[in-house]
Amino acid sequence: MLWVCEGFTVYYESLILHRAGLIDEQELYAQLAGRINAYEADSGRFFQSLSQASYYTWEEGPFGTLGEGPDKSISVYTKGAVVAMLLDFEIRFASGNQKSLDDVMRNLYGKYYLQENRGFTDAEFQLACEQAAGVSLSELFEYVYTTRALNYRKYLGKMGLAIEKEEGGSGNQTQRLVLKRLPAPGPLQSSLLRSWLGEEE
Repeated sequence: MLWVCEGFTVYYESLILHRAGLIDEQELYAQLAGRINAYEADSGRFFQSLSQASYYTWEEGPFGTLGEGPDKSISVYTKGAVVAMLLDFEIRFASGNQKSLDDVMRNLYGKYYLQENRGFTDAEFQLACEQAAGVSLSELFEYVYTTRALNYRKYLGKMGLAIEKEEGGSGNQTQRLVLKRLPAPGPLQSSLLRSWLGEEE
């Protein structure tokens, strides 16, 4: 479960900085987009799932295999953070903004650590997420157990966010993905985004 225990901390490190007022909204988007770009630039995404990266991290190193030959592994820090973001967004959307990934993490801590004095299993983690969302999250969890390409637009769009390709800096023809607000989000999208950003009225 390193993809949760390590990857989710990378997601939260950016979100907490924003909640604390230490970075603004645009810097938050830039940091999250940086995780996405790092993952999309990793050739290992075609070969290794997120759960496999957790199991093999002690053999391959926390950032994947470094050495000769093609890179066929990924980092739990990078994809774990991206999946955490998508999972947070889907829980917020599916629950009608009543629950979030915050609630999942608090519930796991209370139930498995404080009450049962143990960790949690893969199945227990997914169940906790689905209980918060109120719906099955099997489609999203395919991103954990398979190498299926991530559908960023589907989940970001629900939050009133867009992901777009942008040319690199001066003289640099490479493209990178950037996050930004949709120009005309609907009421639900606006409400979800404000809540996530801590802008609730």
